[in-house]
Amino acid sequence: MLSKKRAKPIIILLLLLFLLSLGLFSGISQAQELVSAENTPVMNQAIDIGNENHTMHIGLYLIQCYSFEYKSGSYTFDFYVRFLWTDPNIKTADWYLMNGYPTYPGAKLLIDENKTGNVKWELYRVRANLNAPIEPTDYPFDRIELPISIELLTHNYNVSLVWFKSATGIGPDFTTVGWSKPVYELTTSFSNYPLRVEPRADIVVSLDRNFYGAFMKTVFPLLIFCFVSGVCFLFKMKEDSAFGLRIGIGTSMLISAVLFNISEQNDIPPVTRLTFYNSIIAAVVSFLALFLIVTILGYVEWKRSQEEKKVERINRIGFVVSLAVPIIILTFLSLL
Repeated sequence: MLSKKRAKPIIILLLLLFLLSLGLFSGISQAQELVSAENTPVMNQAIDIGNENHTMHIGLYLIQCYSFEYKSGSYTFDFYVRFLWTDPNIKTADWYLMNGYPTYPGAKLLIDENKTGNVKWELYRVRANLNAPIEPTDYPFDRIELPISIELLTHNYNVSLVWFKSATGIGPDFTTVGWSKPVYELTTSFSNYPLRVEPRADIVVSLDRNFYGAFMKTVFPLLIFCFVSGVCFLFKMKEDSAFGLRIGIGTSMLISAVLFNISEQNDIPPVTRLTFYNSIIAAVVSFLALFLIVTILGYVEWKRSQEEKKVERINRIGFVVSLAVPIIILTFLSLL
């Protein structure tokens, strides 16, 4: 059933391709630079922010993330938020969440305040259910952005929001299983509504998916399907038993890949464009399908001509084509 003369180079080539894929994905992971977002912001001390009337400073300390659902883009954040101002005309920070709501009545609680000094401030403890659209373009090696968007009701008074960076950060206990340490970005803007303009502040928490966990869960099984089918190129098609074994293994690997894809799609949010995973699964399915086509063509030729050399040529050329076409598909779709 096996040709020892052809077995060694084919096995070596399959192993090299397998190791090359590991190196490629490892390189992608190492290229992603992680920056620690941990610090110790000052949340409950009097702070001198100068005498900046018409400006309200905001600081936010993120404690923990709960109940993150990748597919729906929903998550729960526990955090402190502090507002500081000097303008005596501002009596309180009237604010609300733009992309979520408190998890229960009382989950947005004013726990401390000081309205007597030059710098007035309020400190809130909040636990909120939030939501952000997830676009899994680079799935399974993607980055997600989980924002907290806060808008200030000005009541027709001219005031702007400014981030107070020394009172902003992420706690060391913030963890999301399967994801890297968080980094964050701070922005401020104005929301232009038909009846008024309101200041807005956003903190966007970014997380990178753990590379090795994603690789072992999503890519490694697909590589195994291809490796098992690739080894079957060693079986000679002039024997009925070898042909049956090739067809059986190839068909089972193709069905396994399709079922694996269906299961994986259940964990991915709706997409508006091809993802990196779509490129991978297209390449894998094309390899498995080409393997079956080569097997059938070789067996038909053997039954027709009984020429072993011609069948071996079909097998060799088919092996090269079965490798080249998926690589081309993966490269092309990844560039779209």
